[in-house]
Amino acid sequence: GKSIEGMMCLCTMEDITEEDKNYVEYQSYPSMKWKPALFEASIIDMMLSQQFHDYVEKVKKTDCQAALRRLLVAGPPVYIFDKNALSLAENTDKYVCKLWYARKPEEEVSAKLIGALEGKEREKLWKELEQFIIIDGKEEDDKDANERSKERAV
Repeated sequence: GKSIEGMMCLCTMEDITEEDKNYVEYQSYPSMKWKPALFEASIIDMMLSQQFHDYVEKVKKTDCQAALRRLLVAGPPVYIFDKNALSLAENTDKYVCKLWYARKPEEEVSAKLIGALEGKEREKLWKELEQFIIIDGKEEDDKDANERSKERAV
């Protein structure tokens, strides 16, 4: 692939060029079309190594139930994603499947996140993470107003 003249990383604002070897292209499934990534290679590398782990930590640490529900809708991520730098064709493509780096032009690499789980292992993790949702707006050991007033009456 060829980088576009004047391309700049949306994250670092660094120039993206083949000469600097920081240009990356991504392939999305199922169209299998290649597009230029709008992040430089170092950001793509960081995302591959951190996105899955960051997701799990966000689920475990968020104190906002609405945010938690939004995180859990799609479940644990498997492939690298960013709606701006790695945009998918609307209503057709599902995920980024491969990456190509100008620094290693002879190979394409998987876009699977480091540590990401698939199949039954992913389903198991998803169920475990869903345990962080508080049902009906209260935690297990929270008591509703009726329970508290009954206890006071005793």
